[in-house]
Order: sequence, then structure tokens, then C-alpha cells
Amino acid sequence: MADLIPFNGLVYAESLKSAIGNLTTPPYDIISKEAQKGFHDKHPDNVIRLELPLPPDPETPESNRYTRARKDLDRMLAAHVLTVDPVPALYPYTMTFTDPLTGNARKIRGFVGRIRLEEWEKKIVYPHERTLQGPKEDRMALFKATACSFSQIYLLYPDASREVVSLLSAKSVERFRCTDGDGVLHELGAVTDSAVLKEVVDLFRKKSLYIADGHHRYETYLAYRNYRRSLEVSPDPNAPYEFVTVFLAAMEDENLSVLPTHRLVRNPGSDGISGFLDALAARATITRMPKSDGDRFLTELRHSDPRETVIGVAVRDTEELLVCRLNVTRGEGVKGLDTYWLQEAVLSPLLSITPERIRTEDLLRYDKSDRSVMEKVFVAKEYALGFFIRPVSAKVIEGVSQRGELMPQKSTYFYPKPLTGMVMAKL
Repeated sequence: MADLIPFNGLVYAESLKSAIGNLTTPPYDIISKEAQKGFHDKHPDNVIRLELPLPPDPETPESNRYTRARKDLDRMLAAHVLTVDPVPALYPYTMTFTDPLTGNARKIRGFVGRIRLEEWEKKIVYPHERTLQGPKEDRMALFKATACSFSQIYLLYPDASREVVSLLSAKSVERFRCTDGDGVLHELGAVTDSAVLKEVVDLFRKKSLYIADGHHRYETYLAYRNYRRSLEVSPDPNAPYEFVTVFLAAMEDENLSVLPTHRLVRNPGSDGISGFLDALAARATITRMPKSDGDRFLTELRHSDPRETVIGVAVRDTEELLVCRLNVTRGEGVKGLDTYWLQEAVLSPLLSITPERIRTEDLLRYDKSDRSVMEKVFVAKEYALGFFIRPVSAKVIEGVSQRGELMPQKSTYFYPKPLTGMVMAKL
């Protein structure tokens, strides 16, 4: 099954250990343009210069954000800002945080390793979401320019007894730790004990893996692997580009926090808000609340019957919050997901926001914060409609993936995410 390997991590120099919080960033795809500039200015060696570099002005084929990343990478390597660990390791990684939904303290225990890239058809690594083409083109250009992997794909693996984490924890040596801007404590260790590494590697030969976050990057790594193979007369089956760097967590870990990703819509459709609301009323039982009742609205939505399909809607023009119980028949797999029915029963038929159009047009915005959605609809008035989703459990991903189905894009948001720059890899 899964081919896991220890690796020689590309890391910041030991002399920069105390500054690691100023050198790392969240994953590139959740960084705003303002935050990108902020990380760029925070430290001259911040990993943003490698993972999400600012483009030069003007940007040309000869001088662009990707050539800039390569130049900064070469500079950091030459100055020994970045070094390669001399001994292969697996890297235990813990995240201690406060759950945004419940307020409870949690700690996720996982680790960073590298796994062999496998096509979806082999059913070793399972996807659960659809992807878009744009993000893949950007990452492919970065991989070609730098031949490095600066961040990890987030994967889940079955391990009800937490055997893997227990084995690694017993032999882990601390490497880096810092607290990010959201107050999450990130701690990275390293395990080089050959007996433990072999035991963990052997355990993974019996496991299937499930992508929690990073579908675009996984597919891009596959394309990059094929590109690198095309450059070789006799490709090495164990070359670094045959593997991808991943953060692995047990899907049974009760501390996993999967947040909903809410949707925002600017255009209410050709029939306007009144037409949309009339059509929605014919498809759902609706409880209406004034916008001032945000707390009651969120409580009713989160504690609604899981056997029903329930979504929330913020309506700018009427300044209302709606709890909508859709008149649909839930089923197994994706048909048991609120995001599926939001797409099939609301977005597509009532607003003409179809999956095909989502893949090619800028029709939706996504936000993990319910309060932010309300602010954008009712205060800033940037959007006509906000759609609220209930969270799902990590185990749902296994069920959907095993059926060979795909969720609508951004059906899940795993929180928190490993920081970019804690441990990297050359390709």
C-alpha cells in the first residue's frame, strides 16, 4: 500500500531556531495579498519569498515571481540560512490550539514524511474534492523553477490505536517551535532511530491514505514527477521527485478539527433577491431571524438535526438570517453532505452557479469564519448572499473517498494547518 520514506529535511539553520516564528507562514492558498506583503517584510529570509514570492514590476518571462524564488533559494543555501539534515528522519509535528467552534483546547499529533506519488486509480491515496486548473499552473511553475517542496500536503491515515504517533514520540528530539498569528503552538521534532523508522515504514505498507488538504498540489506533484521523468533517459524510480512531502494525522484522532467553508455570492441571479427567496421557500422550510440575532442563528444551525439537510443564508437586502431545512432526501456518500445539496438544490438551480461555471468563472468566494461572512454581507455589503455550512467529521472523508466520489470544492477546512517552512525537501 503506501510507500513512506524518511528524508533529509531542508530546514532553517540551528542559529535561526529562536526566529522560526518570523520565518514561517501559513499555507500559500490561505494567504491574502496583504498578508503576503506582511510576511515578505517581516524577515529577509521568510519562506514567503520561496513559496509565494512577490512578482517583480514589470514581470517578464525572464524575470518573474518564480525566477525570484529560485534566486532567493540559491542565496539562502549559499549563506547557510537553509541546510539539509545529514541523517534521514521522520518529523513529529504537533499543533496545540483552541477549537474555534467549541472553545475547547486541543492538540493534534502527527508527523511529516514523504510518500511515493501514486495515481488515483491505484487507490492508495484517495482524493475527496474536485480541483481547478489555475492553482496547478502556478505551483507547477514554482516546482520547475526551484525543484523544492516548501510545504506539506495534509493526509489522514487509519490508526485507531495511535500506534504510529506513540512510536515516534518516544524517540523524538525537538527541532523547532513557535506560536502563529492565530495562537496555535507548532512543535516540530525529528526521529532518526533506524529501528523505529523501519517499524513505522512497515506499518504504512498496510495503510491507505486520504487527502485532507492539498488536492491541487498533489495533482501538480504528479504532473511534475512525469515532467522530470521525461527529462531522463532512464528515470530513477526512487528519485526525490517520485515522492511528495506530507503531514500525516490519524483520522480517528478526536482532536482533529474540521471547520465548514462558507460561500459568498455577489450576484443574486436574474430574478433578483425576491425571486431567489421565493424559489428557496418552495424548496425548504425556513426560519427567519433579524441580522442582530447572529448568535441564535449560529446555535440553531450548529445544533440542527444531522439527519436533515440544513444550511444558513445571510441576505443583504432584507438584512435577515435564514435557517433553511431543504426538502431533499439525504443518502450515502456525497448525498449525505450539506455542501452537495447546497450545490445541487440551491446554487445550480436557483442562481445558475453550476460546477462547470465554478471551474471557469469567479462566481464564489469562500470564508471559514461565520462572523466574517456576516460582516461582508451586512456591514461591508460586498456580497448579496452568504451561505453557511455545518462542519463534517474527518471520517466522512474516508466514506466518500472509498466510494470513489468527490465532494464539491472546499467542502472541508482542516484547522489548524502545518506551517510552511518548518521542514522542506529538495526534489
